[in-house]
Amino acid sequence: MTNENKDFIKLDDIDVSILKIINEDVRTSYRQISRSLDVSVGTVHNRIDKMVKSGVIKKFSPVIDHEILGYVLTTIIGVRVKGGKLKNWEEKTYFNKNVVGIYDVTGEYDAFLIAKFKDTNELNTFIKDLVKDPNIERTYTQTVLDVIKRRYGFFKYIIIQIFNLLNQTITTFI
Repeated sequence: MTNENKDFIKLDDIDVSILKIINEDVRTSYRQISRSLDVSVGTVHNRIDKMVKSGVIKKFSPVIDHEILGYVLTTIIGVRVKGGKLKNWEEKTYFNKNVVGIYDVTGEYDAFLIAKFKDTNELNTFIKDLVKDPNIERTYTQTVLDVIKRRYGFFKYIIIQIFNLLNQTITTFI
């Protein structure tokens, strides 16, 4: 991923404040946002619309609690794939019901999966099916014992990166 020849979107204090509010609860009404920021409802609407159209906001989606659905086991699985086969394997793996994230990485493995399972038997079946694939050279599985921090949307990191790229300073927004 490179920053060359890329036009960055410039966010002001109001944009950042709106993002912070909707990152906490996307259901917050434009009226509530406008009151807390002391701006008009139209300003909030126009700012959010602009951020959607420019791609700053990719989508509005629910945060699902997998544990309530019975998926109590979280794993991080490193996968080494035969040369030239990574894209095909990722496209196939993308649709697996247990996989919640696929990350291309550097280092010993080509990709890492974040996957959720109901129990160790389901994990065992998944891993055995995974290693049956002739394009898989090796896997490495870790089980998550406890989640210390989980930030959906990576809001703080993204805002810091945007401001750093624009050579601005972070104030009380974070």
